[in-house]
Amino acid sequence: MVIRIHRPSKMADKNRGSVSNLVDYLEKENTGKGVDEHEEFFNKDDKNVTAAEVQMAIDNNKGKLSKEETKFYMLTVNPSKPELEHLRTKMDETTVSDERLLKMYVNDLMDEYAKNFNRTYEDGKPLTGDDILYYAKIEHDRTYKHGEKRFSKVMDYNKRIEKRVFQVKKEANQMNTPSRKEKKLKQVEKLEKDYVRNSEGTIIKEGALKDGNNLHVHIIVSRMDKKQTMKLSPMANHKQSQNELNGQKVDIGFNRDAFVASGEKLFDTKFEYDRPPEYQYTYYKEAKKIRSVSNLMHLTNPKAFAKTVVKKALNEMITDKSLQKQLGYVTKDPRKLPMKTIKKLEEKAIESVVKAMGAGAYTNPVTAGVQIAKQAISIAVKTVSKGVGI
Repeated sequence: MVIRIHRPSKMADKNRGSVSNLVDYLEKENTGKGVDEHEEFFNKDDKNVTAAEVQMAIDNNKGKLSKEETKFYMLTVNPSKPELEHLRTKMDETTVSDERLLKMYVNDLMDEYAKNFNRTYEDGKPLTGDDILYYAKIEHDRTYKHGEKRFSKVMDYNKRIEKRVFQVKKEANQMNTPSRKEKKLKQVEKLEKDYVRNSEGTIIKEGALKDGNNLHVHIIVSRMDKKQTMKLSPMANHKQSQNELNGQKVDIGFNRDAFVASGEKLFDTKFEYDRPPEYQYTYYKEAKKIRSVSNLMHLTNPKAFAKTVVKKALNEMITDKSLQKQLGYVTKDPRKLPMKTIKKLEEKAIESVVKAMGAGAYTNPVTAGVQIAKQAISIAVKTVSKGVGI
C-alpha cells in the first residue's frame, strides 16, 4: 500500500488558487463517456458529487487564508497487486464490489488523517474525519510515465525502435516502385515485432496504458476544516509545542509516518489481510535507514567489516536478552539458542551491512556498523523465524 501526500508544486502555483485544474485533470477517465457512465467524486456524505460541485465546495472553503497560502492538497491511495487481489476475494465473500470496498476504506482513512493532526476545537471536541472537507475519486487506469525507473530502459529501447520505424516508413513513401515500397514495409513489420510489450500486448511507451488491475484513488482535501476555523496542513511536521487531547498532552503537527502506518493497519484490520512482514511500512522505514548509511561510510573490505560488526551485534543482543525476546525464547542460556536460526540471521545481517557500505566517511564506523547490524537482525527476525518454524 502506497499512501502519498503530494507536495504542492510550483507548476500548480503551490495550490494557492482555484482547484479547477486538478478537478479537470481527475475527470480524464470520463472523457468520451455518457453522463450515466461517469465516475463521480465521493466522500462520507455523498456517493455522487459532480466536478462542478467539488470545485465550488473547495474554492469556497478558504476561511481567512491569504492569497499566498495553499488552499488544498492531494492524496493518493495506491493498493498493491496482492492487496487488490485480496479485495477481489473479499468481493466474492461479501458481494460488495472491490471499488465499493476501496471507497469504504478511503472514507475510514480520512478519520485517520484527521486523528494525526492531534487538534481540538475550543469546546474540547477532537478533530475527526467528519470535520474534514474532502472529495475522492476512483481511477482505473495508469499510464507509463517519463522517468519511471522500473520501465526506463524498456521505454528507451522502444523509443529507438519507434524512431527507426518512422524513418523506414518515410523511406517507403519515397520509393518509386511498388516492389521497393513493399520491401520497406516488410522491414517495418519486422521492426515492430521487436517492440517490448506488456501482458496485454500494449507497447511499453510514455502515455500508453499499463496492464493489469490499476485501481487507485485520488483525494482532494481542503486546507481548512468544514467550520473554516482550523488550518490543516499535512506538510507540517511535528512541532515541539503540545496540545491537550482527551486529557493527554500530544504533539502539534502532522505525523506522516504515523498516518501511513495507521492507513496500512486499517486496511489489514478492515479486510483481514495478512501482510507479510517485508511489505510492512515499518520494515520499509527500517530498511531505508540501513540504506541511508551508505553515504556515511567508506571501507576497503566491507564484507570482512560486515562479518565483524554482525558478530559483535549478535553477541550484544544475546547478552542483553533482546534477541531472545524478539525470537520469543525464554531460555537464558545462549548455548541453547538454535544455531540454524542464528546462522540465518547472521547471513541476512551481513548482506544488509554490506549493502549499507558506501563511499563516504564516518567518524566511528564500528559503532555505526553494529547499529546497522542490530537493525538488520531485528528486521530479519520477522522473516527468518517463520522460515525455521518459530
